Amino acid sequence: MISIRTDSLCFAESQSQEFVLISRVHRFFQGITLTVSSQLSEEKSVELVEFQRLKGLPDNSAVEALVKDLGVVYVTAITRDSCSGCIEQKPLFRELARKLTSDLAEKVHFSNVHVRYLDSDRAESWESKRMFRHAAYPTYLVHLRSRKGVLEVFRAVYPTMEELEKQTRESLDLARYYQDEA
Repeated sequence: MISIRTDSLCFAESQSQEFVLISRVHRFFQGITLTVSSQLSEEKSVELVEFQRLKGLPDNSAVEALVKDLGVVYVTAITRDSCSGCIEQKPLFRELARKLTSDLAEKVHFSNVHVRYLDSDRAESWESKRMFRHAAYPTYLVHLRSRKGVLEVFRAVYPTMEELEKQTRESLDLARYYQDEA
């Protein structure tokens, strides 16, 4: 990890080039500091979407914002801070994304909606559960677009990557059908 610190801003870049972490340090009274960080993914096969970008959208608009084009299968992981299952599956999901995007190019799109979470502030987690109608983390969704709107093909909490790959590959024909129909 390479770090560069300015007055109140710190940039840290991973040596594997997977992410850039940007932290801003805020000083408060009595020596208390607060560090606010955001992570910019340099992983090309998985789009990192901070849930904060989606907060406040009307119901179903979050999924609409993620599932854009006809003929594409959209695979989304919903993860949160301090989730051991999310941490365990992250490299597996990235590897699946690399494999399928190299095989299928523009026919699949992988994204990771990441939710910020603190024991003292669970509001964002509850908002995510309301918006995406999911029960736990990590949740994986497979969607595609028809001319009538977004269709959900698969949803699972903590599936195997083999099952997620199977569901994604099986959804390709359906995506092609809806593209041709339009």
